[in-house]
Amino acid sequence: MNTHNITTIIIILLSLFTIQIHAQDGYTYTLIDNSSYSFTIGAVPNTSANNFATSMQSYGFTIIVPDGVTISMTSSLGNAASATFFDGTAVGQPSIDGYLITETLGSPVSLVAPSTGTTSNVVTIQVNGSPTSGIIYILENNAALATTVTPLKSFMQADMIDNGMAEFVNVVDPNTAAVSGMSSFDFSTLSVKKNELSSLAVYPNPVKDIIHITNTNVNLVKAELHNLNGQLVLSKENNLTAINVNSLTSGIYMLKIYSEKTQKTIKILKQ
Repeated sequence: MNTHNITTIIIILLSLFTIQIHAQDGYTYTLIDNSSYSFTIGAVPNTSANNFATSMQSYGFTIIVPDGVTISMTSSLGNAASATFFDGTAVGQPSIDGYLITETLGSPVSLVAPSTGTTSNVVTIQVNGSPTSGIIYILENNAALATTVTPLKSFMQADMIDNGMAEFVNVVDPNTAAVSGMSSFDFSTLSVKKNELSSLAVYPNPVKDIIHITNTNVNLVKAELHNLNGQLVLSKENNLTAINVNSLTSGIYMLKIYSEKTQKTIKILKQ
């Protein structure tokens, strides 16, 4: 085999490798139960070795709720997300209602590099009332409704390539489900699950050094601390009655406590 052919093969292999690396880059959406009928929609990076911080320009997804159930927006990345309501009857599904949530950011927001595997909080919503039946879920991109009404599909316009140029493209696959982790919750069991952590107590708050957690009814399996950008700053899976936060800088954090069936989120002020 001559040198020219060897060089050609190497170039082809490198090209295929580059395509595979880029194919790993992208995002899905997940639904996080904050308790008390509050939910956060998070952006989850696909498994990737990409160390370049994602720059997000705009995003959108659809939240489906039972017919008659309403939601309110409580926070979003740029504090300007809009929720466009549609009646399920208008799309041939009278048992549901939906909200198309979108936001174009005044200036692009930087998310942590995909290689960290960090879920970034995008929008937090509050379900009004206390529904006891039906399901809340993120509409999957390959669902019949999204295929029929394509503007309801999830998307994220972002730059994920470190090439010195701002190239914003859709990094959410429009042809797959585009969801990961938990993407739905059943209201008929949600209230039961929440009761599992009803006796949980966290103190002191504000805290300087040690967060104490007491819960006599449920086996806790993990505790996580996230900053307000959604970045995971601390994770612990044993000895969960005491969490040392002395090394963290002062500020507000979200403490997520997990049992085997559910989770609870508590705002913590670190002094």
